Amino acid sequence: MATTVKEIVAAFEHLYHAICDRTFSKSLYLDYWSEQELAPLVRTFLLGWFGRDWIDAEQWCELPGCKTQEGRIDFIVDGVAVELAVRHRLGSKSSLSASVNATEMKKLMKWSGKSLLVLFDFSKRPFGRDELTNFRDWPSLGKGPHRKHAVNVAYFYRDGASPAKDPITLNVRVS
Repeated sequence: MATTVKEIVAAFEHLYHAICDRTFSKSLYLDYWSEQELAPLVRTFLLGWFGRDWIDAEQWCELPGCKTQEGRIDFIVDGVAVELAVRHRLGSKSSLSASVNATEMKKLMKWSGKSLLVLFDFSKRPFGRDELTNFRDWPSLGKGPHRKHAVNVAYFYRDGASPAKDPITLNVRVS
């Protein structure tokens, strides 16, 4: 049976809550780490959660608007493309904005299967739902006919000192 986006969101929710838990992260202060620093840990986590046969990392994909026309998807979980964006504890709000993550959205829009953009926000100033709706504005793919696919967005954030109970999820469909 194929892995669903909902199952992947649940896995990332488990990971986000663990990273925010001081009894788990101890002296590592994982909520201060960048996306690049967290990526190997996330890969290892996904490997343990879903198993070796279901995970592929840094898979080449089509990336319109780029000089080489190629990019890399962070993770493929049983055919579902997953991109990760992180705003560490002291990071600026723009690091998770739709404009900064336009490249990730382009890669996911061109992916022919299911896709998910995971946003980890460890700051104390989370986005509002209205700021997340900016992801519904499709970035330009450049000239030519482009086939676009729906993209799911999952935003994990803190509600005060502790992680929010449920992430905010969006399904961005092609109009």
